[in-house]
Amino acid sequence: MPTLQRNSHCSNGSTAEHAPPQDPSDIASISETVLPETETILSVLGMTCASCVSRIEQYLGGMDGISSIKVDLMTAQATVHHCKSVMSTEQLCTSIEGMGFDAQVLTSRTLASKATGDEGHAGVIEGNQPADSWFSVEGMTCGSCVATLTSLLTELPGVVSADVQLLTAQAMVRHIPREIGVREITNVISDAGFKAAPLDTGADDGTGMPDPSAVALENLKKHRRQAAKRFFWSLAFAIPMFVFSMIIDMALPVSNRVAQAFHRKVFQKYSVSVIIIFFLATATQISLGLHFYKHAYKSLVRAKTANMDVLIALGTTAAYVGSIISVTLQGGAGEQFFETAVFLMTFILLGRWLEAIAKGRTISAVEALVKMQPDDALLVSPAKLGKGDELTTISARQIQLGDQLQVNSGMRVPSDGIVVRGQTEIDESLLTGESVPVVKQVGSTVTGGTLNISQTIQMRATAVNEASTLSRIVRLVREAQSNKPQLQEIADRVASRFVPFVVLAAVVVFIAWIAAGATGHINSKWLASKQSMGNHSDGMDEQEPMSYGIFALLNAISVLVIACPCALGLAAPTAIMVGTGLAARFGILVKGGGATMEAASRIDVVAFDKTGTLTIGKPAVTDSYQTESMPGEFNTWLDACVYELESQSSHPLATAMCTYIRENRPDAVSAPHELLEHTELPGRGMHGTVQMPEEYAQALGWPAVTRARLLVGKDSWVKEEGCRMEVPIETRIRWADSGLTSVTVALAQESADTGCALSSFALTDQVRPEARDVVAKLRKRGIDVWMISGDHPAAANAIAQQLGITNVMAGVLPEQKSETVRMLQQRGVGQETEADMAKCDANETGVGDWMQKWLKVTRRQRKKRPFARVAMVGDGVNDAPALAQADVGISVGSGTAAAMETAPVLLMRSSLYSLLTFLDMSRIVFRRVKLNFIWASMYNVVCIPIAAGILYPAVDRGLPPVIAGLLMIASSLTVMVSSLSLKFYREPKH
Repeated sequence: MPTLQRNSHCSNGSTAEHAPPQDPSDIASISETVLPETETILSVLGMTCASCVSRIEQYLGGMDGISSIKVDLMTAQATVHHCKSVMSTEQLCTSIEGMGFDAQVLTSRTLASKATGDEGHAGVIEGNQPADSWFSVEGMTCGSCVATLTSLLTELPGVVSADVQLLTAQAMVRHIPREIGVREITNVISDAGFKAAPLDTGADDGTGMPDPSAVALENLKKHRRQAAKRFFWSLAFAIPMFVFSMIIDMALPVSNRVAQAFHRKVFQKYSVSVIIIFFLATATQISLGLHFYKHAYKSLVRAKTANMDVLIALGTTAAYVGSIISVTLQGGAGEQFFETAVFLMTFILLGRWLEAIAKGRTISAVEALVKMQPDDALLVSPAKLGKGDELTTISARQIQLGDQLQVNSGMRVPSDGIVVRGQTEIDESLLTGESVPVVKQVGSTVTGGTLNISQTIQMRATAVNEASTLSRIVRLVREAQSNKPQLQEIADRVASRFVPFVVLAAVVVFIAWIAAGATGHINSKWLASKQSMGNHSDGMDEQEPMSYGIFALLNAISVLVIACPCALGLAAPTAIMVGTGLAARFGILVKGGGATMEAASRIDVVAFDKTGTLTIGKPAVTDSYQTESMPGEFNTWLDACVYELESQSSHPLATAMCTYIRENRPDAVSAPHELLEHTELPGRGMHGTVQMPEEYAQALGWPAVTRARLLVGKDSWVKEEGCRMEVPIETRIRWADSGLTSVTVALAQESADTGCALSSFALTDQVRPEARDVVAKLRKRGIDVWMISGDHPAAANAIAQQLGITNVMAGVLPEQKSETVRMLQQRGVGQETEADMAKCDANETGVGDWMQKWLKVTRRQRKKRPFARVAMVGDGVNDAPALAQADVGISVGSGTAAAMETAPVLLMRSSLYSLLTFLDMSRIVFRRVKLNFIWASMYNVVCIPIAAGILYPAVDRGLPPVIAGLLMIASSLTVMVSSLSLKFYREPKH
């Protein structure tokens, strides 16, 4: 019997172990099983550099049941996609803790499969899908209380299941939010005699776990406090060490009484100062060094890798033990450099404190978004007996769908909703970047977290907690900041091998200088220079020249402490975190994070959808045609059928036709008719079945027909269905020449592919006012601009001519747009003719000679590449396949759930200028990332040889370990400051 080991698969392809099936049919059934995939976010504390990140990703990434893992050093979090039946969340924590890190599960939610993902997500947003809510329940004393409460909860309408736990004093209730909310469940538990309170949840599944963004901020604050505490504690040892080793032993003259007192010999030949310095260094190694030793042990023994703590532990230990050996072997008269270990730890702890401060500033954008969510809300209760509305202050976590809330002037909107009373102005600057307040009135939508700056309003909640726009934005920004560009992946691989290389280099340096000393190749000036840099013997004795063994050891220590993998690990994440956070402030959500910004920084082609992207997306009917050959009120009946059929669609053209009929043919809205079925065919139109009146069937020559097909859509589709065109050819030509979009209305028999087009509407859309300027500026940057539209070629070309777009592909169905994008990618870059080049040159006469030369060189260099990098800009709904196919998919939306889940980039503003800002910001961010990498790489390439002593033959001097430690700190801080300087970026003026 065949053995089946891995037949059941997660939705993303990861596998699970199963018992052997009993027959071949079982094999087929198991192989087709799709296990749900779980996304778990964990807090991982103890990571110090990119080497730790790389090791965790490699270790967990190779385990069964895990499909992907992303570890973010900046936020100290890991996002894991796994099959829970194969790899549980408890096993994830155990695996990470086994590597020497502290792990805690923050959120764990089951992801919807691809087949039902969109529907599932929409259901969650609308409150139709079950959600898990946790409650603390006080007052339960026995199993009877549990049974009573469980029965009470499960009988509530809208509650799917309830799990009451006596030991933890908690209850988990799975419920339909639209039918029953958290507040109502809390009231039911309280009415039963128990004290209940909802647990604050941050997860999509309501597991009662903390919000990852809040945890990241809290962890950074905790790390900053701990780093500051360690640094100030180190000063308690560093300051006395500086007094004794630098002032008393070196600065004071031999005749000074204080110096003589501390240089007095006790305990055989050991001076008082040496003994004090020894005890200070020992106390430092035990108290402060324990932190580095513990993490170095975890890294080496548990994680099977080497990180920055290993280098620090080796360097400080070598200085401490080397000093003991030197002083002991020479009876108290040898060179001692205990202060090196103390000062190294002090400087390193100072660097980590400053680094923690800088990290906190890099995620300030996320912190600002998190703080936008108010803690409380004013719930409006219905008026009683002529009294005014009752206002009750509730927690924002207790808001339910449909709640009526009051927002006073100066308050933040507690959730997404619709204004039901009053008019005001809302400041949406932190969400969209728009500084001008937006007027809101009855029927207007408001977004949770925005600020009411004018009048009091009342609103109805339409999305709460994790389904709100603000929560989704925070989640998207958090995910974006953990997505790694290709450069960062290379840096992580280098960092994972960096520490072993440095240790090997230090050993080689030590052996080389020992050999050089043994053969007499070390100049006495070199020994004297190293001795004058703070490495000394007892100040009362005549100082002997430094031994070459100590000289070799100090150079090896300098190599250990000057090497810095941290700068390499921080080069990309810090810049990307600042960049994505800054983009969010400008109303640009970079969902794809660093990888998306990296691709956007090198875009060659920008392809635009037309409707809703280059145009405002609100077309209007400007002309129409109705047949005159039909009897009676046929046209009114047909308009009534069209009105009801088009009202079933949310397409802008359908909305425009309904508006036209309602305003210009009001009789049709209430005219008798019967629509039996309706179907929407993307890229074609609407298809319906209507009950056919006998007189109209007779007039069409269909005497036996009682039901007919109603077609409303493109001319080409109507012709494909076998309908003859009754609309005059002159009318259709006139519309086409004017760039109008025509929508034809036809009736066809159900049993035969015959019919006739009896009515038609001509529509036009208004071009966005900034679209022409955006297209011109893209062309000036050397980017090819294309329009991909499903409209008739004449209509698409008319819009393209207004905007100055010469590359147009019209009549493209939604499913064909992805193939069109692929064609542009394979077409290559800069395939323009010399005439096109000359035209571009003529358009660039105002940009300066140097810019013209640069653009010409850039275009000709890019022309050599066989593959183009394409950005697709669409509305995020109908263009989903094309957005996915493009190197960078950009959705122009207003923060709707569908738009957020479609493309890697979402432009929250309704202006295409945000596209220019995004492309400009991507180039600047990745220019900074490359600069950081160059600095971090060159620092190690240049400084490690200098620390090894390569400059001794030239200048008779080298780097002492203390100075090497300062340089190591400076390298990381330089990268952090370089990234933080991106905050000075200002959006280009348009």
